[in-house]
Amino acid sequence: MLCASSCGLAEASPALAVKKVMPLGDSITQAASGRESYRCALWQKLKAGGSSVDFVGSLTGGNGGANTCTASGFDFQHEGHWGWRADQILAQISTWAANTRPDIALIHLGTNDMLQGQTADSTLQELSQIIDRLRAANPNVRIFLAQLIPATNATGAAAIQALNQRIPGLAASKSTAASPVTVVDQWTGFSAPADTYDGIHPNPTGEAKMAERWYQAIRSSL
Repeated sequence: MLCASSCGLAEASPALAVKKVMPLGDSITQAASGRESYRCALWQKLKAGGSSVDFVGSLTGGNGGANTCTASGFDFQHEGHWGWRADQILAQISTWAANTRPDIALIHLGTNDMLQGQTADSTLQELSQIIDRLRAANPNVRIFLAQLIPATNATGAAAIQALNQRIPGLAASKSTAASPVTVVDQWTGFSAPADTYDGIHPNPTGEAKMAERWYQAIRSSL
């Protein structure tokens, strides 16, 4: 029997596909100059778990300067925009998504909307449209939609939690077999007094908590 040169050798395993992950949101995603952001701890967890990922986005820095993550090979790209509301992200997401075509989107968005007196109805509608525009760039994008971390401001925290309570309904209405929408609870167990440095933005313990929630949610999709 004739045999090809590879006869008797096990077939090589295909290379692990690199997943493009877009961290998408506001200042909580971007983080300030001199801080690491949750993205740093998440990157370390992904690499330690053997995942092959590529963070994508139009930005690389923190607000006012560079993030300070020193993790080996850290990918600084993201779409965290300091101070932005969901409507502002919506106005730009088609361009960003077309340029990067993410496989996975990590959306933590709506904090500024709630703190600035926007309604939950309008914010949910904008989040829905953001999902639609991500799908226009990649119909198979997997969406991970956060219930937001709390704030110390009582009025703001109440508005954030009111939005959070409606996030599962939005996810259920938008989820499809090709492009599932998964809720990631970033609220429960997060203490605004202990886990932020200013009542809104995560300190190192808050960043670590957020990274762990994201990691546990997305690891099976990598």
